[in-house]
Amino acid sequence: MTKHRSELLHELDIYIGDLLERQLTDAGDPRYGGFWTELFHVEPRQSGFFLGEMIAAFCTKDSRWYLSRRLARGIRAVLTYMENHQRPDGCFDLTPCNYASPPDTAFMVNALLNGWWLLEKCDAPEADFMREPVYRLIDTTSRGIAAGGFHTPNHRWAIASCLLSCEKITGNKALGERARQFLAEGLDINEDGEFAERSAGNYNQVNDDQMFRLYMATGDQVYLEAAAKNLEMMYSYFDPDNSVFTNNSTRQDLGKKVYADTYYILYLLAAWFLKRPDLGAMAEWIWKDCRRRGAYPRCAEWLLLFPEMDGYGAESPFIAPFEQVDRLFPDSDIARIRDGRWSCSILKGKANCLYFQHGSFSMYMTIYSNLCDRRNFLADTLERTENGYRMKAHAAGWYYLPFPEDQRPDTSDWWAMDNPNKRPKTEGLPLDTVLDIVKRPEGIDLHIKTDGIDQLPLRMEFSFLPGGYVRTEHFLQRAKAGESINVIDGMVEACGPGGETITIGPAFSAHDFTDRMGGAYPLSDKHYTVYFTGYTPVERVIKIRAKRKDRHL
Repeated sequence: MTKHRSELLHELDIYIGDLLERQLTDAGDPRYGGFWTELFHVEPRQSGFFLGEMIAAFCTKDSRWYLSRRLARGIRAVLTYMENHQRPDGCFDLTPCNYASPPDTAFMVNALLNGWWLLEKCDAPEADFMREPVYRLIDTTSRGIAAGGFHTPNHRWAIASCLLSCEKITGNKALGERARQFLAEGLDINEDGEFAERSAGNYNQVNDDQMFRLYMATGDQVYLEAAAKNLEMMYSYFDPDNSVFTNNSTRQDLGKKVYADTYYILYLLAAWFLKRPDLGAMAEWIWKDCRRRGAYPRCAEWLLLFPEMDGYGAESPFIAPFEQVDRLFPDSDIARIRDGRWSCSILKGKANCLYFQHGSFSMYMTIYSNLCDRRNFLADTLERTENGYRMKAHAAGWYYLPFPEDQRPDTSDWWAMDNPNKRPKTEGLPLDTVLDIVKRPEGIDLHIKTDGIDQLPLRMEFSFLPGGYVRTEHFLQRAKAGESINVIDGMVEACGPGGETITIGPAFSAHDFTDRMGGAYPLSDKHYTVYFTGYTPVERVIKIRAKRKDRHL
């Protein structure tokens, strides 16, 4: 059976050594015991995360730091820092935005608890020096967390899992009562397995972690099942370069390149608790992907706590369930298609309405069809069809009218008038646009058809990652960030720096309107953009393909 505990412990040992080098050791410094970050800053909340990792290494017999005097000095110092920087209510600061923050303190304590549970298992007298101060820290922070509130949906589960675990440690029944108030609201996970915040790059794994902690605190299988449901849903979000699609996220991971490293331990925990080797096989796949990129998952404490789950399911048959996907998420306004080496994402209500990726090379599409205050195609509907998906959008011009005599505002100050809500309007000419996306071998067909107003300049924009080249039968050009080209006809071949190629076409061009009015989706200065242009009515079929490297135009 594959074993990774020893590798992760080795990495933790190296990390602890680096951490101690960053610790402030001048007892006269008010930040004594804290740790420098790369921003030349000492972060109060982060010290609790570090403390949990330090305790884990100190209490693990095969760690190089087991019962180390050097590490003991570091632990004493960080405990001093935390005592000096804990707010009167018991909470800690997340200095970029949240001060005396109950939810951020809950995340900190949850991480610290992994170290505490290992400390409970350690019977060495050399560890006794930290038992009382760590217990006091857990007790005081949990009281502050219970007395406070939260900001976002996932905070509730961090707070609830923290308080339930701390109730077991301290015996403070009020903590459990408060936790159950949050849990009474019901989990914010839908039938598709998505949490409310729609964040595959970050908050899905945050929520899943809390689900496991809630299970450990309560023994209730409903939390395990929620985590497993979300992890199975996550198969739909893997792109061909093994990154996670984030361009529909509602949180700060939006548009970021994220890999599944943090999901390794979550799939493994789900596999172990539910006795599902298939999820363990997925964990092993993530492990191997991490190692290919020279990375390690940061999760040693979990395998130190549950060494028996190390490698569970790793030898099971693995069918790569993320390589064949065709799924609509109606609550999340997204459809995802994946066929091995290429993927397509279709987004309702967003100007960046379609993404296509071949290997690590990606592009996105927007449609600029400026009608009055509607600058871009924004799909009102996204539905499955017999052979793919359909998006529809309706836009219409409008013009203000004079106020009726009996409804005139009592001011001549334009900005004081409630024009958007009270001034009457007349509706102008409409524009109705339909986009059909049909899955084909090696890619998709994109059928665009407009009805309504004529002679409106429409522009389809295909924005590619730079670093490679773009060519047609008539030209060859290096694809540089921020540059663009209007292509008149033929097929367009875009090749990324890694050799993956995407073709689009046939191109069309009837004008060179490329300016943007306020409120339009911005032209990316990080991509190379290809324009197809025409006047409405427009009806075209554009073929988008992931082309094999050994083929040519």
